[in-house]
Amino acid sequence: MRYRLLNLFLFVLWYGNAQFALTDIGGAVLQENGLDRQPEFFNMPWEYGTKLVKKETSMFIEVDSIGKQNIGLLVDQRERPILYVSDIETPVCADGDCKLMNIRLYWTLLGDYAGFDRDSKLPLTKNDHDEFSMADYLKLHLLLTDANSILKQRKIDELIEKPKPSEGNGPDALSGATIKEVKETVVSGALYSCYVAWHLVHGQLNAKLREYTSSQVTDETVFQMLHSANSNYQMFALGRFDEANYKEHYARIANIFETGIPMVRGFICKNLPEKFWKTPKLQNLFWNAFADVDINTRSLLLEHLNSASTETLERISTHLGVMTKNQLKIFLEQIGENGLVEPIRKNLVVFANDEKQTYGYIVNQFLEEYEL
Repeated sequence: MRYRLLNLFLFVLWYGNAQFALTDIGGAVLQENGLDRQPEFFNMPWEYGTKLVKKETSMFIEVDSIGKQNIGLLVDQRERPILYVSDIETPVCADGDCKLMNIRLYWTLLGDYAGFDRDSKLPLTKNDHDEFSMADYLKLHLLLTDANSILKQRKIDELIEKPKPSEGNGPDALSGATIKEVKETVVSGALYSCYVAWHLVHGQLNAKLREYTSSQVTDETVFQMLHSANSNYQMFALGRFDEANYKEHYARIANIFETGIPMVRGFICKNLPEKFWKTPKLQNLFWNAFADVDINTRSLLLEHLNSASTETLERISTHLGVMTKNQLKIFLEQIGENGLVEPIRKNLVVFANDEKQTYGYIVNQFLEEYEL
């Protein structure tokens, strides 16, 4: 059901986006030496009017029986790297019937799948030689987007239910049905094509692309990644920052902390220079998000509670209801050590007397013991 809904969403997105033009590879969308329009199936943001130029790299992708196929780097008009690209031609064989699959694949600068362009002159086909429909291409795109697909851990023959050969049947009698676990995720009648495409996208090349980017990356590219909405780009940029970089870009980092995914928030909490936690102006940018972040990030924030200003503690005391039982105990222990100031005490009393608060009794017990 999840994949059906996602397929429907992707179709609506495709149908409503004029930049998804049904054009030939090498035509209006992609020329031999660059890219002047958004790829037909794409996961990344694209600014209207973007023009990319293809530059050769020393990297290649090894394709069965075809050999090495080059990986290009697409750069913008300011020579900034944007995407990796490769024109793939590879055989896809099922039950002794082999045909070539032609597809142009795109990767991010960190080796993640970014999208693909189909070749309308050489369309992808299924076992019965029927051409892929638009829904089939969208389903393939959705599959390639899933880096943790079941295809990752299974061999191709493990994805097929092999029936017993029947007397009088030809060689196709050995063709089996796709197992139930993957049937909803792959294009019907095109298991082999989907399997080959997924492993081309998510194979050993991913690490090579990331390593190549790391060896060539400039400060400008790192800052560009920081301002991207891509969480992997954000993590990559933050991982290369020193204390001076954190201070220079603290406003953007605080924005990522507030709006980003838990993994990135956790990375920021664990790597934020100690100076940030000891400087009220800097720490407040992160504590201000306390009530809105996920539970795990909240726990990581509370590890720095001993560095929080009285003003911050007072503000946190208005959000006791979002805390878990253990988080609440940590907070109460800290304000007990600091000394209970009147504004915080009033907030605790309000919380303790609120019958809707599950852990109100803990605060009430704290107040009683503190005032003894």
